[in-house]
Amino acid sequence: MKGLFTSELERLWSQKISWIILFFIPLMSIGSVKYYLSWNERVSPGQPDYVTSLNFPIISISEHLVVSFNIIAIILISTVIANEIENGQLRMILIRPFSTTQLFLAKLATILTTMFLYLTLFWILNTVAGYIFFPKVDTLITFLDEQKLSLTAALLYNLKYFFACFVTMISVVSVFTLLGSISRSTMITLGAGVGFIFLAIAIPQLLEFSTQTIIGHNTVVHLMYMSIVKIQHTGIAFLLSSTNNLNSYIILVQTVYIALFGLIAYWTFVKRDYFI
Repeated sequence: MKGLFTSELERLWSQKISWIILFFIPLMSIGSVKYYLSWNERVSPGQPDYVTSLNFPIISISEHLVVSFNIIAIILISTVIANEIENGQLRMILIRPFSTTQLFLAKLATILTTMFLYLTLFWILNTVAGYIFFPKVDTLITFLDEQKLSLTAALLYNLKYFFACFVTMISVVSVFTLLGSISRSTMITLGAGVGFIFLAIAIPQLLEFSTQTIIGHNTVVHLMYMSIVKIQHTGIAFLLSSTNNLNSYIILVQTVYIALFGLIAYWTFVKRDYFI
């Protein structure tokens, strides 16, 4: 199994697209620095959304999770799963003494490992950039409850936020893995993935800005946070806040995404006939 995982990882990183994505990670960080330096000119210091050395990694990744990293995830899954189904590579792999279950787990581990690498690199670059380009502070003001955290507590909050981001990516990967497993081509997988991202952004926005709804406010909020993309954008702040009642609900939604879509993706992958 270890050898299969290593082989899958090497095959992914032999693709140019993996290195192109790696090259774009620093460019994403540079873009965030330029944007939020301009943002600070319009925001008063002391406000939760005023960007400092401590909150820049959080603010930057919360924006890029929604589109950039979700698109990276669908590209990786299209490369690792859909493309190999389309061109018959999976058939050649299964000639070797590996089961479809082992192959599925190896591919999933490869995708998640690579996503963790990209996220970690982006986080490290933003941490360094935050220290260089933004005001250096020794307290962090949280977004919802506006608590002032000490330097040690702020660093711990940053770590919690990072790992919460990665958990949301596991949820997204579960959905996209299902799309890759049932699709017959790379383009269908990419199109379905982009469509999912669009709907997951658009539907909560429609609910949020609707002024003529007959649905109660609490119901609207719960419907909005059924979207994993909405959780990525603002739900993580709710998850880490101590003054709201959405924590358990957000954890439940992510658990359902990972378990339900992951199990369906697994069943679809192992039951598919790759020798037709």
